[in-house]
Amino acid sequence: MVFSKKIFLFSLLLHLPTHGLATSDIVLEQQRTIFQKAKKALEKRSFTQFNRLKKQLGDYPLSNYLEYRYLRSRLNQSNSKKIEQFLHQNSNTFYGSKLRNVWLDHLAKKRQWKLFLKHYQLPQPSSRQCSRIKALIATNQHSLALSELPSLWLVGKSQHKNCDFPFQYWQTKGKLTNTLRWQRLNLALQNQQFLLANYLAKSVKDKTAAKRFILRWQKMHYNPHSQLKLLPLKEKKNTALRSINFNISDKNLVQYGLARLSRKSTSKAFRQWQRLASFYNFSPQQKHSIQANIANRAALNRQDNALTFFGDLKNEHWRVRSALWQQDWAAVQLAIQSLSHEQQNTNRWQYWLARSYAALGDQHKADQTYHKLMLERDYYSFLAADKLGKNYHMSHHPFTFKKARLDQFSKRRDIASLYEFYVLNMDLESRQQAYYLNQKLNKYELEMLATFTNQWGWHNQTIALLGKAQSWDALNLRFPVVFEQNMIQASRDNKLDASWLMGIARQESAFDPKARSPVGALGLMQLMPSTAKSIAKRIKQPLKGPYELVNPSRNIELGSAYLKHVYKINHNNPVLATASYNAGPYRVSRWLPKNKLPADIWIENIPFTETRRYTRNVITYAAIFDYQRQRTITPLSIRMPAINPKTP
Repeated sequence: MVFSKKIFLFSLLLHLPTHGLATSDIVLEQQRTIFQKAKKALEKRSFTQFNRLKKQLGDYPLSNYLEYRYLRSRLNQSNSKKIEQFLHQNSNTFYGSKLRNVWLDHLAKKRQWKLFLKHYQLPQPSSRQCSRIKALIATNQHSLALSELPSLWLVGKSQHKNCDFPFQYWQTKGKLTNTLRWQRLNLALQNQQFLLANYLAKSVKDKTAAKRFILRWQKMHYNPHSQLKLLPLKEKKNTALRSINFNISDKNLVQYGLARLSRKSTSKAFRQWQRLASFYNFSPQQKHSIQANIANRAALNRQDNALTFFGDLKNEHWRVRSALWQQDWAAVQLAIQSLSHEQQNTNRWQYWLARSYAALGDQHKADQTYHKLMLERDYYSFLAADKLGKNYHMSHHPFTFKKARLDQFSKRRDIASLYEFYVLNMDLESRQQAYYLNQKLNKYELEMLATFTNQWGWHNQTIALLGKAQSWDALNLRFPVVFEQNMIQASRDNKLDASWLMGIARQESAFDPKARSPVGALGLMQLMPSTAKSIAKRIKQPLKGPYELVNPSRNIELGSAYLKHVYKINHNNPVLATASYNAGPYRVSRWLPKNKLPADIWIENIPFTETRRYTRNVITYAAIFDYQRQRTITPLSIRMPAINPKTP
C-alpha cells in the first residue's frame, strides 16, 4: 500500500501546473520527512532533538498532532496552562479529545477537582462520570452529585471502581434505599449477573428473602420448564418473598423463565404462558412482549405453529415472515395491515403486499403497487421491476462541485491533516480523524470529503462518509469499479460472475484491502485465515501466512475460490452460496425448507438479521455493478432461483 500511495501521489503531481512543483510540493515532502524524524525522536524520548525538529515543521498540518503526543507523554511535567491552551486551540480534533480524556484521568488521580470540572465534557464512560461525582462532592456541590447517582447505580452490571466512593457517600447520606438495592439486584438477575446479585443481597434488609429469590432465579435460568410448572407459588410458601419491594415481583421471574424456555421449546413456553397469564397482573406491554418473544422464536425456527402463537399481535415483522414461509397470503395481508402506517409503506412490506395481491388473484392491484416500487433503487424495487418485466431505475447522480470550492475545502487544516495521516500510512490516526470528521461535517462537506477520499483510493471511507450523509445516488463513489481485472480473472478461473464477486467484496469490506473484522477475517473478501489456508491447499496454491490476505489479488483469488466451493455445495444456487459465504454452509443447510420455496420468501426468512441483509445487499449490488461496468444487467429473478428442499 505504501508503494501504491506513492504512485498515486506522483500521478496527481503530473496533473498539477508545473510552475508550482518546485516550491510547495518539495516543501511538503521535506515536512513529511522532518515529521517522521520528530515522531521517532519522541518515541525514543529524545526531547531535545524532538523540539529542534518540530520547530522546522512550520505550518505542516500534523505539527499539532506531534504536540499532542509530546504533551500526553509528559503530563506530570507539563504546565496546566499549556495543556489548556492546546485543548482550546485543538478542540475540533480527535487528538484534542483524547488528550482531554487522559488529562481528566490524570487530574482525578491528583485530586485537582476544580480543574477537572472545568474541562469535563460529555459523553464519558461511567468511570469518568463517577470521577466527576467525586469532584462535585469535593467542591461541595452535594445536591448535584446526589441527583446523578441513581442512573449510575441502576444498571445490571458491576460498575468501575471509581464508583465505589460515590456509592459509599450516597449510603452515608441515607439516599441509597432498600428499594434501590432491590431494583439493582433484579437488574443484575435479568442480566444473568449472579455474582453481582449475591453481592447486592448482602446489603438488603431481608437477606434471607434475597438469597431465596436469587436461588429461585438461578433455578429458573437452568431449568425453566420445571420451575414454571411450580408457579404460582402458594401464599404460605411465598411469605418471605412478599417482603420484596413490589418492583421486584414474580412477574419478572415468570417473564425471564418463559424467555429461557422458548429457546428450548416454544410449544412448552406457549402452554405455560397460557396457564400463567391470568395469575399475574401483567401490563398490556408485558403481555405483548412475552407472547411476541415466544412467537418470534418459533418464526425464527420456521415452525408451523408460529402464526398461532402470534395470534393478532400488532407490529410484529416476523408475523409477516411466518405467514410468507407458510405461503398463507391472506395471513400475510392481515399481518402487514397490523404494522404501523409508517412500516406498511416501506418498500419491503409494499412489495410483499403486492405479492399477496397477485397470489390472491388481484393482479391489477399488484401491478399498481409494483409500478410505484420500481421507480426506486433497492432490492425490493428491483424485484418489483422484474415482476413487471421492466428495466431497473439506477438513478445515478454524480456530484458536481466547483473546483474553487473543492480547493478551498482541501486547504482546511482538518482535511489536510486527514490526507497527511492517510499518505503517511498512519492507519489508526487516519481512521480516527475520518471518524471525527464523519461526526462533525454537514451533508455538503461530507460529500466533498467523499469526493477526495475516492480520488485518494480510500474507497471504504468514501462509502462510510456517504452513508453518514445519506447521499445514495453518486454510484461512481458508492460502487466504484475497482480491482476489476483481478475480479474478471477470478471469475474466469472459477466460472463465476464478476459482478457477483464485486458485490461480495463491496459488502464484506467496502473495498478495504486492509480490513480486519473483530473475529479475525482479513482483506477485501474477508477471509478467515483457517478458511483461506484450506482453500489455498484445495487449489494447490499454499498460503504462506495470513499477511498474504491483505494483498488484493491474493485475497480475490482465494475469496472467489471459496465462493465457488460453497456454490458447488449448494448445487449452484447463488442465493444459498451468498448466504453461506456469510453464515457458513452448515447453518444454511439447516435453514432449507421442507418443500421447494421461492427465493424471495426464503431470503426474507433467514433467521440471522446480518445474513438476511447481507444476502439482499450482495444480490442487489451485483446488479448495480453490472450497470457500473456497462454490462447487460442480469435481473435479480435470474440471480435468485427457487430454493430446493434439503436432500436426504
